[in-house]
Amino acid sequence: MSAIRELVFDWLINASVQIGLFAILAAILSPLITKAKAKYQHCFYLAIFALCLAAPVFNTLWQARPSVVPEQQSIQGAEHTDHHLWAWNMHSKEHESIILAPGAKIALLIIWQMLFLYRLIHFSRGIYRVHCLRRSALLISLSESGMTGSMIEPPHRVVLLESTAIDDPVTVGVFHPAIILPSKVVPVLEESDLTAILAHEYGHIRRNDFLVHLFCQLTALPVAWHPGIQYLMSKISQTRELACDDCAAVCLGKRILYARTLLRLASLCLRVPRSNAMGLGIFDGDNLEDRIMKLTEKRTLLSRAGLIGLALTTSFLFASSTVLARAVSLQEVSASNDPAQTFAGTWHWMFHGRSFSTMILTQNGSGITGTVTPSRIALGDDGELSKADPSEDSTPSQISKTKLEGNALRVTVRDEKQPFEFIVTLKDATHAEIHPIGAPPNMKPIQAEKVN
Repeated sequence: MSAIRELVFDWLINASVQIGLFAILAAILSPLITKAKAKYQHCFYLAIFALCLAAPVFNTLWQARPSVVPEQQSIQGAEHTDHHLWAWNMHSKEHESIILAPGAKIALLIIWQMLFLYRLIHFSRGIYRVHCLRRSALLISLSESGMTGSMIEPPHRVVLLESTAIDDPVTVGVFHPAIILPSKVVPVLEESDLTAILAHEYGHIRRNDFLVHLFCQLTALPVAWHPGIQYLMSKISQTRELACDDCAAVCLGKRILYARTLLRLASLCLRVPRSNAMGLGIFDGDNLEDRIMKLTEKRTLLSRAGLIGLALTTSFLFASSTVLARAVSLQEVSASNDPAQTFAGTWHWMFHGRSFSTMILTQNGSGITGTVTPSRIALGDDGELSKADPSEDSTPSQISKTKLEGNALRVTVRDEKQPFEFIVTLKDATHAEIHPIGAPPNMKPIQAEKVN
């Protein structure tokens, strides 16, 4: 496979493992999180959702290049100072690897691409339906609806519409938000019902929920198939509705009254599946019973100190989980019959367009042997090579040990003074980077070109 496909496959494997890890931890902490206010619960699940998306990408890109931890050495950056390449000490950190047959990897990638395409079509249809819904909806004047101007804050310009295409009230739009009511329930709505609907839906507008919802749906497309993402998206939807219930209850002044209004609206609105809807409906989240209970029951919320303690605890746990996710990052290794074939050949280590060292890698069964010619180099203060020449003794040094580590090859060279170790990372079929182990911390990789 190409380097890009291999990178995508590594990300896919890491996402499968790490998203599951974070989702399980979120589920374990869920009983504690419910003791906080709904808006804080919503922020918590949004943060975990963002972590689930970012961690696999970060860890995959991090492991794409072998991690080299050089020993701190006192090296002068002056150009006239030579450093014998073989004198560097070795330190390195290995990555976990998995082995799959090429056919299995391609099959998994094809399945993922089909799932991604399906979710993309699903998302696009939802956007199109929202566009059509708003265009076909009829305008309702705020004065006729009884909606008071005091409910709408100055920065927001809200349009009130009605449509026959929906069965429950929804909010759509980012820059020009609109609240759309189902036409069949408008004639039977009492003033208190309408006020409750508008208070709830306006809560979505004040909180910019539609924009956040759209962003979450879009960024989750590559991993929308994952049960962990589906769990978090469900929690985000539920806590979003709870937060807007709190906003509406504050606006109306009585939580019990608002709870009764929700029950009446539920009896008026014929509930149908809204799996392909992008708008924010008053009955989204499929947790109406839980919402009613939270509105009617007297609950003891966390104090400020308790909230801070919970935030610190969850931050510590998820920080630890992030470290664990980094530790279990996986990198695929090709399981072809000849995995060493891609490295075999003659490589020139380059400096300013000329070769200063020749590395010959020869396939020996399933392993690799070969030689490397010694060289002398000098480093500038910026870590770039300032000088690189062949050593006076051009006798090739024998490679004593090699080890495949993902898409990289660890090489140990036998030397008179002490072994020298470096990692060869393929950029493509004819270009590679050389990472000497134990090099100065700021040293840039040496470029290598394959000549045959």
